[in-house]
Amino acid sequence: MAGLIILIILLILLAVTLFRAAHCKASPAAERLPSSRNEEELEEMGHRFAKLIQVHTDSRLPGEDLSAFDTYHQVVDGLFPLCTKTLQKTVLDGVLLYYWKGKHSDLPAILMMGHQDTVPADEKNWKYPPYGGEIHEGKIYGRGVMDDKCNQFCQMSAIENLLKEGFVPERDVWLEYSVNEENSGPGAETAVQYLKEHGVKLACAWDEGGAVVDKAMAGMDRPYAVIGITEKGYADVKITAKGEGGHSSAPHATTTVTRLADFMHEVNHSHLYERKFTPHVKAMFENMAPSFSFPMRYLFSNLWLYKGLLTKAMGKVNAQADALLGTTICFTEMKGSDATNVIPSEAYVIANLRTGFTQDLKTSLAILKQKADKYDLELEVLSSREASPVTPQDSAVYQYLISCIRKKFPDCGISPYVMTGGTDNRHFAELTENCLRFYPLRLTSQQLACMHSDNENADLRSLSDAIDFYQYFLENWNL
Repeated sequence: MAGLIILIILLILLAVTLFRAAHCKASPAAERLPSSRNEEELEEMGHRFAKLIQVHTDSRLPGEDLSAFDTYHQVVDGLFPLCTKTLQKTVLDGVLLYYWKGKHSDLPAILMMGHQDTVPADEKNWKYPPYGGEIHEGKIYGRGVMDDKCNQFCQMSAIENLLKEGFVPERDVWLEYSVNEENSGPGAETAVQYLKEHGVKLACAWDEGGAVVDKAMAGMDRPYAVIGITEKGYADVKITAKGEGGHSSAPHATTTVTRLADFMHEVNHSHLYERKFTPHVKAMFENMAPSFSFPMRYLFSNLWLYKGLLTKAMGKVNAQADALLGTTICFTEMKGSDATNVIPSEAYVIANLRTGFTQDLKTSLAILKQKADKYDLELEVLSSREASPVTPQDSAVYQYLISCIRKKFPDCGISPYVMTGGTDNRHFAELTENCLRFYPLRLTSQQLACMHSDNENADLRSLSDAIDFYQYFLENWNL
C-alpha cells in the first residue's frame, strides 16, 4: 500500500512538472528590426568609431601621464562638433563630464556613462592590429571596441543626432567617462563628488554591464537582453606562509611552498562557500526558462523541485552561471624563491574573491581565514568592497528601460542578472537607486569571450542599433 501511495505521489509530481514546463514555453520570437543605416552609412560610422580605437588609452591612475587622453579628447571634440558646442564639458583628472541642459532642470537628471580607458593588448595574438580599428566582413576590430569605447561613441552619436534635430531633453542629461575603470581607480568617484558638490540629483545612472546576447546559455531559442541589477562583492587577499628556508638539495618534509600548495588544493576541492539560488538569481533563470529547449525548460520552470540538483550540477555545466550561486575564489598570483635552488623562508599567493549574496564579505573572509589557520598561514586583505545595492525592478525607470528593449529589440527575451564583474556604476548608488548596467549592443558568445582578450570586435550593425537605442531612450523619456 505504501509503495502505491509513493507511486501515485511521483506520478502527480511528474504530471505537475510536465504541465508547468509545457505552459512555460515562450511565444515564437519576433523578427529583428531592419537596420536604420545602409552598408555605406555603416562603413562611414565604423570609420568614425575607428578614430577612437586608434588612440591608445591604457588605464591611468592619478599622477600618471594623461597625454594620451588629451589626444583622445581632441578626437572626441572633432567627431562630435555639436556636442562640443552645446554641452558643457568639464575635465577632472582626465575624466570627461558633460552637461546637457534640459527643459526641467528641477527634475532628477539622467546620467549615461562609460569609460575611456582600456586594458593593454598584445598585438602578436591578434588577427588585425589591436589599435587599428580595422573593418572586416561587417565587424570592427580593436581594443576598446566592446569595453568600453562603444558606450561613449554610441551615446554621443545619439546626442549628436538629436542636436541636429533641435531636440531638447525633458530633464538634464549628464555624461561621464572615466580614465581608470579598468584598474578600479578613483575617476568615477571624482565625478560623483563633483555632482554632489553641485547639488545634482539623478533619476538613473546607466553604465556598461549586460548586453543583448545571442545564445546566452546553451539551448536558448532567442537572444536575451540581460540587465545587471547588482554587482558581487570583491576582495584581493594575500595569504603568506613563513618558515625555515634552506638549500633545495636538503629539503624539509614541509616547506612554505608545500603548505601553500596544500592549502590551495583543499580550498579548490572542499566546496568552501555555500551555493544556492538567491531571489535575484532565481528570477533570472525563471525569466529565461521559457526560451530554453525542453530539457532545460523543464528543470528551470520547476526550480522549487530541482534547485538542489541544479546547484550541484551547475559548476560542471556552466562556470559563469555557477559563479552566480555564491562566493567564488580564484588564486591569481604567486611568489616564492628568487632562485631555483633556494627554499624560500616566505612565500605567498594572492586570491581574488567575488562574494555572493549567500555569504557576505565578512563571512567569506572569515571562512577563508579559518582554512588558512589550519596551515599556519597569515591572511591580509589588500582591497575589498561589499556587493552593490540591488536596483529595484519595480521602479518606473527600470520598467521604462524594459519597454525600450521591447520596442527596439522585439526578437529578444529580457532578464535581470547579477554581475560577477565590477563597473564604475556602483559609485553612483549614493546618488540614485536606479543603477542600470546594460549595453544596448548585440553580441555573440564568441565576441563576449574576446573582451579583455585577443581580437575584440563588434558588428557595425550592432553599433548602429545601439546608437538608435540611446536616441530612442532619450527622445521618449516622459517619466
